[in-house]
Formats: sequence, structure tokens, C-alpha cells
Amino acid sequence: MLGTYSLGNVFRIRVGLHVSWIALFLFVTWGIASSLSALRMPLALLLAAGCAMLLFTSVVVHEFAHALVARRFGVQTQGITLFIFGGVATLETEPPTPRAELAIALAGPLQSGLLAAACYGITVFLERYGVGALSNSVGLAFAYVAVANAVLALFNLVPAFPMDGGRVLRALFWMRTRDRRAATVGAALVGVTLALCSSIACLVMLGSTHAWPYAWYAILAGFIAWSGWTHLRAARQTALL
Repeated sequence: MLGTYSLGNVFRIRVGLHVSWIALFLFVTWGIASSLSALRMPLALLLAAGCAMLLFTSVVVHEFAHALVARRFGVQTQGITLFIFGGVATLETEPPTPRAELAIALAGPLQSGLLAAACYGITVFLERYGVGALSNSVGLAFAYVAVANAVLALFNLVPAFPMDGGRVLRALFWMRTRDRRAATVGAALVGVTLALCSSIACLVMLGSTHAWPYAWYAILAGFIAWSGWTHLRAARQTALL
């Protein structure tokens, strides 16, 4: 991906950062800092930046879960890249079996669910035993991270290929048809349809409510639709060849 800078290797997997991530990091930091009204702005910004780093670290951990489970099935990972829409682990080859596909796809959401539970536990601990505005704000920051990981886990299970849920759907189609190409076409068609419908719905809500978050959701859904269409075309071209 052009504009990506290497952050080094972890578990022999390259981790990269796309420049678009910086805009998302600043936006998330400012949004969290604005909600920490009990603290002065410099401290609120510092805590919010730490919270944003935890959020993006969670995304990296999510992608490493995919990569390390893929390695157990003999599939290596070219690299993990953070960008404006989150993160992506680029596998060198397709999973060898539908069961491998299923395990690799579910690893990320499961890891995000575990992180959500851990951060929620920290939040509860600070609520019970913490004292003062700083403790309350730290607890609120961990609550953000807990909710974000729970949303990440659930959102990625939406059956829109090539998201995790779409890959789960492809694995199920693959088990049924015993044809990976046909399973890819089926899962991609479902994913493109869902993403396009979601994008249109978000644009309608944007027009009626003028709430700017719907614009972001529409762009995200459009990106998912484009990515699914790319995989669909690739699968059909493979069939023609």
C-alpha cells in the first residue's frame, strides 16, 4: 500500500502504518479528550492519546490473532497494516481448507472479545477502588477501549466478504460446495449487496438527520463494497483462466 511506513517486525511479521492512520488517530484523540471534562485539557489530551493508542494496539492484536492462527495452518502473512479503516493482515496464500478458513476468520473477533472483557474488568476495578478524577477518567478511557473492542468483534462478524464474517460465510459455502472459487463468488455477492444497502441507508439517514457520523459509515460501507467487488472479479477471472 503506497504511503505505508514500516514499524518493524513482530513474530517475523512486518507491521506497517499508512499515513491515513494519522488523521484517524488525531480525530479519535480529540473525540475522547472532549468527553474527559473532569480533567484539564492538556491532561485530557494526554490520556486520550494513550486511549487511542490502546484502541489501535487492539486492532493490531486482532490482526495478529489472524496471522498466528494462519501460521498454524501453514499460511504465512506478508504483513499487517494500520490505515484509516482499521487494520488488515495480508496472507501470502489462501487457507488450504474450509476449516482452516473458519479458524483464521474467527481468531480476530475472539481476540477482540477477550480484550473487551479484560478492559471491562479494569474499568470495574477502578470504579470500585479508584479515588479521584484521574482514576475516574482512566476508568472511562478503559471503558471506551472495552466498548471499541466489543464493537470491533461484532462488526467484523457481519457476513460481508472480505471481512471476518464474510470469510466465515465463505468457509461454510466452501464446506457445502467443495469449491473455493464458487464459495468466494457467493460470499462476495452477499458482502457487496449488504455493503451497498448499508451505504445507501447511511446516505438516506445523513440526508434526513444531517448527522455527520452517517457520512463516515457510508464511506466505510462503500470501501467494503469495493473490496468485495474486487475479490468477486478476481474469482471470476480465475474461473475464466
